[in-house]
Amino acid sequence: MPRARRRQLMEEKVRLSNRRQVVTGLICFVIFTTALVSIDAFDLFYDFSRDHEDWDLDEIVVGLFSALVISSLTFAYSTWRYNRILKEEIEYRVKLEIELANAQKMQSLGTLAGGIAHSTNNYLQPIQTLSRLSKKQLPEGSPLQAVLDKILQASVHAQEVLGQLLRFSHQDKRENTVSDLQQELQEHQLLYRSSISYGDQLNFTITEQTCPINLSPSQSADILLALITNAEDSYEGKGGPIDVDLKRLHDGVQLSIQDQGCGMDETLQQRIFEPFYTSKAVGLGTGLGLSVVHGLIQQAGGSITVESVSGKGSRFIILFPLADNPQACTQ
Repeated sequence: MPRARRRQLMEEKVRLSNRRQVVTGLICFVIFTTALVSIDAFDLFYDFSRDHEDWDLDEIVVGLFSALVISSLTFAYSTWRYNRILKEEIEYRVKLEIELANAQKMQSLGTLAGGIAHSTNNYLQPIQTLSRLSKKQLPEGSPLQAVLDKILQASVHAQEVLGQLLRFSHQDKRENTVSDLQQELQEHQLLYRSSISYGDQLNFTITEQTCPINLSPSQSADILLALITNAEDSYEGKGGPIDVDLKRLHDGVQLSIQDQGCGMDETLQQRIFEPFYTSKAVGLGTGLGLSVVHGLIQQAGGSITVESVSGKGSRFIILFPLADNPQACTQ
């Protein structure tokens, strides 16, 4: 069930509970008041009080009445407070259930994707090997050379997709080293500008402090390239500013990539990290880029969130913990 629908059902239950409590309180008040009026309780008390001239009794009654009013107000406040806490608790449990379901789904998909990638890659190897051998045996200028080039190119692209699958499933055992994200951005700005069509609109704001994180340089580059190209795709071929901002926090590193492209609605934001899900046209995306990014960030102990408004752009915010051994940075 979608998160928005579950939240709506939860709020309806809380509102229904509030209405029931209010109705119950009103019914009790009406019944109690009606009973007092029907037995002339007020007249009886007045006559009794005047006949006996007992001011102590009046004080007791006034005290009881005050206690009744205070108790009613306290009960009303406690009920409101309880319902507020209940709503927060339900929201928290719904969030945990959704995260658990997503984690289980991602784990199952990862296992399946890893198996498919390994098996398919075994079939691609002989295709590439035999294609290269055939090219060498063909005479120079043979028309079959172009055919074999296309076969090799297609197999290489297929291997790239399989590589994304392996990284998504965490079965691609890449080096587990520490890299300095600040140095990565400083030294390879040209690489990131050349990876998109409008490189001059890619803006960097980089801290002067070191930013050691628990990822290898190649893994850091995978994350940056995926998010930067994704930001450019949001402009749908027209180009626009992309802002990359790196900050050193007290206990971590914050990396943000912001664009002013097409943006996303809430439904799309909830699904962008799912594997094989893409809003792009057929043939323009595999749906693996952001899922791989999500997996690498989690592998480093970090988190990624997205802020987006449809038609106004998006901002991806990544938080990394500082590396345990910053001296082990490699470039």
